[in-house]
Amino acid sequence: MSAATLNAMKLVTAAEMRLLEKRALESGTSFGDLMHNAGRAVASEICGLFDSFPGKKALVLVGPGNNGGDGLVAARFLNDAGAITHVYLLAPRDPGDLVYNEALEAGISPIEVESDAGFSKLRELLGEADVVVDAIFGTGLGRPIGGASAAALTLVAEARNQRPDMVVIALDLPSGLNADSGEIDDSTLAVDYTITLGYAKRGFFLFPGADYTGQILVADIGIPDGLDDDILSEVIDEHDVLSILPLRPSDAHKGSFGKVMVVAGSTEFIGAASLVCQSAARAGAGLVTLAARQSLHPVFAAKLVETTHLPLPETAHGEFASEAAEVALARLVKYDAAAIGPGLGQSPDTVEFVHQLLSGISENTGLVLDADALNALSLTPDWWDIFNHPAVLTPHTGEFARLSGLSIGEILANRMEICRKNAALWGKVVILKGAHTVVASPDGRIAVSPSANPGLASGGTGDVLTGIITGLLAQGLDEFDAARAGVYIHAMAGESVRNNIGDTGMIASDLLIQIPRAVKSIKEHDHASCH
Repeated sequence: MSAATLNAMKLVTAAEMRLLEKRALESGTSFGDLMHNAGRAVASEICGLFDSFPGKKALVLVGPGNNGGDGLVAARFLNDAGAITHVYLLAPRDPGDLVYNEALEAGISPIEVESDAGFSKLRELLGEADVVVDAIFGTGLGRPIGGASAAALTLVAEARNQRPDMVVIALDLPSGLNADSGEIDDSTLAVDYTITLGYAKRGFFLFPGADYTGQILVADIGIPDGLDDDILSEVIDEHDVLSILPLRPSDAHKGSFGKVMVVAGSTEFIGAASLVCQSAARAGAGLVTLAARQSLHPVFAAKLVETTHLPLPETAHGEFASEAAEVALARLVKYDAAAIGPGLGQSPDTVEFVHQLLSGISENTGLVLDADALNALSLTPDWWDIFNHPAVLTPHTGEFARLSGLSIGEILANRMEICRKNAALWGKVVILKGAHTVVASPDGRIAVSPSANPGLASGGTGDVLTGIITGLLAQGLDEFDAARAGVYIHAMAGESVRNNIGDTGMIASDLLIQIPRAVKSIKEHDHASCH
């Protein structure tokens, strides 16, 4: 996503986009100005994709509505930029259409589908075009694509298969992609770039639509500043993360960067605790302590040489003893943040141990609950009325289903709104993990990860995320800031590994050294932008 573009990080529904345009009109911006700005901005973005644009062959597919009008304006500016520009009209334009007449005055001679028998001219243009712009349908489409438009999109897809160097661009969104749900039409094109108008749309970060947008660029269409202050959804951005990263003063000591306690691990899940501890330290925490069953201490002590340890009492059968929670809580008052749950197990004694911890923990302790802590919560009806401590919850879809009582299908059908609604109900910051992870705050804010990395769909990567967030909490960030910064850093670490070895065979421990490198990269990009 283009981080330098105005309004790039806000995320809107189709209804919110219409509202923002309405506000712009009421503030004195004309509809013509918005369309002119949109077309010019789209053309500018397209020109910027090429080292040398004059002489390139551009084909703009124009539909019947406002999206088609934006396409006509873009075609005129592409023509002015030196492109050999052709416009293909898939529906008649009104003879009084201002932008249509301006295109004619600029020397563009649109080809009308009615006069192109068998799409012969379209096939010819597709055989030569360097760039094709889909300006057929926008956010207002409420029906399946059919007729000439569907046929034209099919021909573009076929031409692209034959000519992979041809660049395909969607204006605002690929035709047929639902801006809210990410659902697609059978004719929707998977494009190389989506140049979206004003704001990114929610459907770009929901599947299957997320697979069709290509790289997303946000074009400024001139909506005045301040009109979007009540838009509470955003895409997490590097510059935003930079603004909330903890400071690292030169005269610091380990106490300056917070103390983390990790309550995790079991005989079956040794690795989970190890990953949380190491990732909390790699995220910058000054001290990390692992609280685990005492019989596991020799294993953890050999593996985690930088971590301190709090062996917890256990029974002869290897379960937490009744006094284990009291021991942990007595030490926990000296810590800034705690991660509870990864790899603990789900035996009745463990569930009781978790409940005792949560009922006794201080409100001054930053808290991240993951995995088996979430499973323990879900066993209590209306658990959110009983456990009212501020916390970050990090469920995957299955854990979210258990916490909420919703089906996985219900959650996947509307991930952002479901996450927002339940964050408010539970009074917690909730991270719904997955491709384009969603972070929701109880106050209604949503932050969405720009990344969808299949390499992260492997055991232990969620434990790494838990550790990063807990480390950031210990350094003084609030729950929402720690969650969105942690999600972004985790995603950057994953992208770094993918760029190096690919997304097959990525394992959680690959991410660990990439965590501080991701933080360093964020800081260096800001430094470079100042010079």
